[in-house]
Amino acid sequence: MPSANHNRTTTGRQRGKKGQGPQGSPHWMTTYSDMVTLLLTFFILLYSISVIDIERFQTVIISIQTSFLGDTGIMDQTPDPYEPTGEALSHEEGVFSEAALMEQVREAEEVMEEVEAFLDQMGLEGEVELGLDERGVVMELPDYIFFERAKADLIPEARQMLDKFSELFRRLDRNLIIEGHTCNLPMNVPEFPTNWELSVIRSVRVTRYLAEEQGLDPHSLTATGYGEFQPLESNETPEGRAKNRRVTIVISIHDADSFREAY
Repeated sequence: MPSANHNRTTTGRQRGKKGQGPQGSPHWMTTYSDMVTLLLTFFILLYSISVIDIERFQTVIISIQTSFLGDTGIMDQTPDPYEPTGEALSHEEGVFSEAALMEQVREAEEVMEEVEAFLDQMGLEGEVELGLDERGVVMELPDYIFFERAKADLIPEARQMLDKFSELFRRLDRNLIIEGHTCNLPMNVPEFPTNWELSVIRSVRVTRYLAEEQGLDPHSLTATGYGEFQPLESNETPEGRAKNRRVTIVISIHDADSFREAY
């Protein structure tokens, strides 16, 4: 039979253990701390992504302005110490830039529609390819409309066509870029030692006719030649070479100042 002293000792030990209570933080605190840490990490990640998106958006807008709106480019501009830069760019400035870009796009689409209607009226919608790029409306015309093979003299049909095109150009009142392009077949005539000469002279002949015969403002005209080095298709096939021999007329959507800076 256990003694009374033994019972008192056992009871004292049990009371001591019960009075101590749990050691350290409760178990639920561990899970709660992990959750808070994960939430903090998640919000930091969201913040960093939002900052990157803003910077990327500003870069895209500036790049589009440089190519599409005719700005001189980021590296060419001398920063104004009184103008805000970097993160000081305001939301209003970004909205204005985007609005100006959208206005240029809308303007280009209107010019495109007018050119399409003109080509349809002339019955040339199947021969002239139209496109849009950062310069404006691009008209790709096959060389046989203007010239005989390996020559740069305007044929009579070309003069008649340019007479009609001049009506459109006067109505649009835009700057024009006339480009000559060839295929890669080598030239072997004294007048045109290479395709460079042929492409440049062809563009000049078209430009001079528009200025001298049709009275378009010479200040609004630019002539340039690219030889064989801006093909639309491969020069490995006769069909590709035929498509690459062309005259390109770009109807610019830039104002006069931007046009002169770019060209």
